Amino acid sequence: MQQLKLLESFVAVARSKSIREAAEATHLTSSALNRRILDLEAELGAPLFDRHARGIRLTSAGEVYLAYAVRALRDAEAVHSQIDDLRGLRRGNVNLAVIAVAANDRLTEIIAKFQQQYPKIAFSVHVAGADEVVASVLENQADLGISFNLSAERDFYEIAERRYVMCAVVRRDHPSASKGGISIAECTNYPIAMADRSWGGRKLLDEYLNRTGFRLTPQLVSNSYETLTSFVKRTNGVCFQIRPEKEYDNADDGLAAVPVAEMARYARPVVLGSLRGRLLPVAAALFGETLKRDFFA
Repeated sequence: MQQLKLLESFVAVARSKSIREAAEATHLTSSALNRRILDLEAELGAPLFDRHARGIRLTSAGEVYLAYAVRALRDAEAVHSQIDDLRGLRRGNVNLAVIAVAANDRLTEIIAKFQQQYPKIAFSVHVAGADEVVASVLENQADLGISFNLSAERDFYEIAERRYVMCAVVRRDHPSASKGGISIAECTNYPIAMADRSWGGRKLLDEYLNRTGFRLTPQLVSNSYETLTSFVKRTNGVCFQIRPEKEYDNADDGLAAVPVAEMARYARPVVLGSLRGRLLPVAAALFGETLKRDFFA
């Protein structure tokens, strides 16, 4: 147990790059935390941090030890979770990283139903761009990630996928709301809001625009779906978001999702993944199977 606390202290310092901030996060005094790090460096026989006036940063040895420490803490969590599972406690934590389109009512409904069956399991849901979701999984900050498109990272292991298409999100009283499709050219007749380039859907849209030479000039760019849809509601404009194939119109109240005609062949999968080779905690593994069945079916 003492070794785990030492690892937790080291990881906290490595991630915050500050003894003071890490001490606050771990509820230790700065001097006590610094003593732990010095003792660890003495035990290993190598400095783990370079210390300078503006803070600290990992040495090469520190980078190697950080990878080990994160794996060791995750493995310990998995073991504790399995022991608890065997004792019938079913407690634990599930850390999710998801793209914005997946952070919806369907996901929260699945979480709520899961917690009805396993009330001692807590969830953390971090919303990020597709690349950050994959990075969170690979860096052991998330147990499971829902990202857009197949990742080039071999260690992002695909558990399930579902095809999504690009849609224009408009008000329900918009002239195009009841159509079976809308063209990019038609969208330019209205105020346009676009996601920033951290979103996988924006990258897909840019791929189409770059290939065709067509230009879109957005009046608003944001990484917040709430901001984009608020703009649409107030201007009767258009924003873009990927939606499950054949389930387009599941937009928020007062909004409709209309497939973008030219981008039908640009459909891409939304993927559920975990770190390849990692033994997931029981709660996370069980919830992964639940997502595969209820979110990706």
